Amino acid sequence: MKHPDSGQILSLLQQFLAEKFDIPSEKAGIETPLLDLGLDSMLILDVLLEVEDQLGVKLDDLAIPRNATLGDVVNVIQRNLEKAE
Repeated sequence: MKHPDSGQILSLLQQFLAEKFDIPSEKAGIETPLLDLGLDSMLILDVLLEVEDQLGVKLDDLAIPRNATLGDVVNVIQRNLEKAE
């Protein structure tokens, strides 16, 4: 199974953030700090659980750096998808 690329993952995240938290996708860029989006660690966990449901995978490694950006979340998802192969 081919996994989504970083652009597709970012798009999925932007769509979820828009639906669940009313964050416009143009404000949720790859370099946007999560705190600027109003997302704390608990809300990020909610986002990652949604990604698991959407992609049908289990994310085992949820290590996200301090002061993370949306790009860091994309990287965590990609890292888990690569491990699952």
